[in-house]
Amino acid sequence: MKFKSKQTERMYTVLFMAIVTVVFIAVTSGIYLYTRDKIITNKTLFIKKAVLFAANIDVGDSAKDIEETYKKSIKEIRDADGKLKYMEVYAGGNGKLTGYAVIVTGPGLWGEIEAVLGFDRDLKKMTGIDFIKQNETPGLGARISEKWFREQFRDRMGPFKLVPEGTAKGGNEIDAITGASITSNAVLDIVNRTISNVREIVK
Repeated sequence: MKFKSKQTERMYTVLFMAIVTVVFIAVTSGIYLYTRDKIITNKTLFIKKAVLFAANIDVGDSAKDIEETYKKSIKEIRDADGKLKYMEVYAGGNGKLTGYAVIVTGPGLWGEIEAVLGFDRDLKKMTGIDFIKQNETPGLGARISEKWFREQFRDRMGPFKLVPEGTAKGGNEIDAITGASITSNAVLDIVNRTISNVREIVK
């Protein structure tokens, strides 16, 4: 009797755990399905705003401003399979091509870094950079997303070289982030590699 009683208790425990698991999975799946469209929309807006920043186009924070400015200023160029190759930039409001933007990736310290790089029409000077994805250390490598770091590449001609933070004197010098040499070099590699290859990307 005691043996059967213990078996019954174990069965109830297993059954209870199974029910709880199913309930939690159902709730989590429901929340995901309910918010999926909003998550996708927010991610798309985030990318569009990053492209506009890299193209040196001012835009507000509202979804409407971002969508309208992007539609007016950016033309996506895709290959035969529909995959994004690069973007043409029309920043002047007069319908004339003013530059290009490309999305590129490279390894960081803790994962892939995905960035948008903007270039002028001649593909010689950068108009800016922004980061779509990065998992670098908060307070250290993650500082690549801070505006001061991103602004360093604005209207500059590479290839670039890193110098200790606070010592860059213009030209092709870029302030590294103190305590984040691996991430700083990772960004430098992404940028300099893209500068070398951008004419192959934009054909």
